[in-house]
Amino acid sequence: MDGDRIGLQIQAGNEDVRRVLITMELNSEVIAEASEKHCDCIITFHPLIFHPITSITNSDRVGNLITNLIEKRITLISIHTNFDAFAQGTNRLFADRLNLPDGDFLKPDEELKGHGMGLMCRLQDEISIDELLKRIKSTCNSPIRFSGGKSEKIKNIAMVCGSGSAFIDEAYSAGADAFITADVSYHNFHKMQGKMALIDPGHYEMEQFVGAGLMKILKQGISNEDTDSIQVSTVYTNPVMYFPDDGAYIKEQKRFLINIEG
Repeated sequence: MDGDRIGLQIQAGNEDVRRVLITMELNSEVIAEASEKHCDCIITFHPLIFHPITSITNSDRVGNLITNLIEKRITLISIHTNFDAFAQGTNRLFADRLNLPDGDFLKPDEELKGHGMGLMCRLQDEISIDELLKRIKSTCNSPIRFSGGKSEKIKNIAMVCGSGSAFIDEAYSAGADAFITADVSYHNFHKMQGKMALIDPGHYEMEQFVGAGLMKILKQGISNEDTDSIQVSTVYTNPVMYFPDDGAYIKEQKRFLINIEG
């Protein structure tokens, strides 16, 4: 999407890539893991460099990470909305976890056929809003914020993983009974109450499956003996904590990271 920052962000002197580590976000723990596993490239979902950089200093988070990558000669590549717009990307991965059927793009790309933002899944049989919320909770392992729609029954489910509030009107116009996205504001809940169910399970929580999905796609292009050259980081990068929790939500999210099947 316009304004996104994707692709090669830091080359670190490397011309070739031999071992790759995939992660949602970059932090010093991820870099240490990449170094320990002899990975010379890290692929992040969220770009490290998003706003213009006027200086690179260790007192700044981004500057410190850039310096660390260059010192360890680790290349950084970022994907983001290009993977969101991919037919088998972010939204399809989440829909599969929810056991939702194939659907259409919520907003197809007019210039790039076969790509688009969001997803609209139309169920063969209606389910209750409670059933949908239970599926989301068991999938995301997080508390859920939501507001009710015009009916307790759900048939058409739209989603945009991550911050998708800009697509609320598209979801409603497309006939969605429920729209799942993250970072929903209080006023948007008010706006859609009684019209379309609005469900917010969290930003990281919806996108946590990107690493495993991307690894599976990338491994299709390499020989079997090289499959361990692409790995998903086991570092938990979600900055959001839960209270009360007793470790339950975070424990389950961490368990997914360390139990990813190649």
